[in-house]
Amino acid sequence: MNRFVLLAASIAIAAVLNGCGGKGSPSDAPPDFTAIPGDGVVTLAWTAAPDVEYWLFYASGSAVTTSNWSTIGGKAVINATSPYTITGLTNNSVYSFTMNGRKSGGPGGPGAPTQVVSPRFAGSKWTVATPLGAGNLNGIGAISTTNVIVGSGGTIFAGANGTTAITQTNPAAPADLNALSYGGVGFAAVGAAGTIVFSTDTTTWATRTSGSIADLYAVTSPGTSAFAAFGAAGTTLYSADGTTWTTATSATAQNLYAAAYGVGRYVAVGARGAIVTSTDGATWQAVASNTTSDLRAVALGVFLTTTGTGVTAVTTTTNLFVAVGAAGTLVTSSDGLTWTLRAPISPGSMNAVAFGGQFVSVGNAGSIFTSLDGLTWTAQVSGTTNNLNALVRTASGYTAVGAAGTVLTSF
Repeated sequence: MNRFVLLAASIAIAAVLNGCGGKGSPSDAPPDFTAIPGDGVVTLAWTAAPDVEYWLFYASGSAVTTSNWSTIGGKAVINATSPYTITGLTNNSVYSFTMNGRKSGGPGGPGAPTQVVSPRFAGSKWTVATPLGAGNLNGIGAISTTNVIVGSGGTIFAGANGTTAITQTNPAAPADLNALSYGGVGFAAVGAAGTIVFSTDTTTWATRTSGSIADLYAVTSPGTSAFAAFGAAGTTLYSADGTTWTTATSATAQNLYAAAYGVGRYVAVGARGAIVTSTDGATWQAVASNTTSDLRAVALGVFLTTTGTGVTAVTTTTNLFVAVGAAGTLVTSSDGLTWTLRAPISPGSMNAVAFGGQFVSVGNAGSIFTSLDGLTWTAQVSGTTNNLNALVRTASGYTAVGAAGTVLTSF
């Protein structure tokens, strides 16, 4: 009996959504209905007519209509307004979308032409944003959809994606800032002559005593309150809270240019192929990179693969560190300890790398490359020839920054 009631209710709902019965009248679908793919999302847009209610229908595959959506496992969105973003979709899978209109709760009118698109990983299509000043932008960090950018002369900018970043007051200016990272307690930015500044809210910044006069080029965090910073001649600093910094015994005399944290360890990379690693930020060891090229950036990618379905489904995690550098040098590691030299990404220098579903690397002359596995890379069009120095993955996509205030976004 309960099953019969549920089935009847489902049929009744489908009938209403498909325009059977009700008061009021049907309305034409908008002629400019479009579906715009994003990273795991599709945004639907149209020009609304007065007093018309619009209902959306979508499903996997290429053939959804306003009448078959329920029978092919699709979904409906009642009284949607433009633009409307559908989230939780699988990248590189095919989805179809349509819609109809009605007035005063009446039956739905004819469906709009079905739109068929596939969501895709961010990083493949880039937009050149308004430059932030004329100086070099050297580092970028993010929390959710808010970016913080630092650069030459101690410039600090902060703002949400898609908005104009606002200049922040830096008490350590005009010392150059080269990098920053977000930890669980705030942002730490590092730069020339041991400069460290810290903020808990992206707008109020305070200096911190580093105990070093070496130029600092990199900083990273496990996502907790801890940080590790790196610089000239292997300088290595550690902080448990972003406020008090301690000099650690370095495992190299080479400049260290970039750092990342993952699989329970810090990894820092630098000049002449230097790679050092630590599980606690205090004790460090050098490991072989199998290259003598300068390494300028490192990131960890985490891939989840599910086999089987239902109670038999098994999800496997695969970790991969990727380090890039001069002349497109590429080395990879599954654990941060054993590294393999791979075919170069490009002839030019790669200056930054980040992971968010796929790897993205940016470099000199506006070069941008993407990779789904960290091994095979595809060139993308950036829209600029300026050097790109830093890159971050946010909740909605990627932002890259570089010379002459260059800012690029990919969502």
